[in-house]
Amino acid sequence: MTRSEFGYFCAGMAAGAAGHAAFPQLKEKFSPYLAGAAVFAQQAFGDAMKSAMETVESMQRAGEPVGSEFFAAKPVADAGSAASATARGAA
Repeated sequence: MTRSEFGYFCAGMAAGAAGHAAFPQLKEKFSPYLAGAAVFAQQAFGDAMKSAMETVESMQRAGEPVGSEFFAAKPVADAGSAASATARGAA
């Protein structure tokens, strides 16, 4: 370790000790700003995750075989409905 590195280390230790001693006052002073920053970070992370999930879903849809919706299960009409009566030939 060189002298300059030792000097930086000592300065960091002194700054850390001073910050630790003044932590309650700093916490009280900066808590409104930190709360706002935390809300902003939470919203930004949520928006980023939503965008990522939309991208993943669009990639999954793009990877489906063409015409796959044709083979998807279709709902069966009720026996008493007008559509099924027309399909049977009754009018």
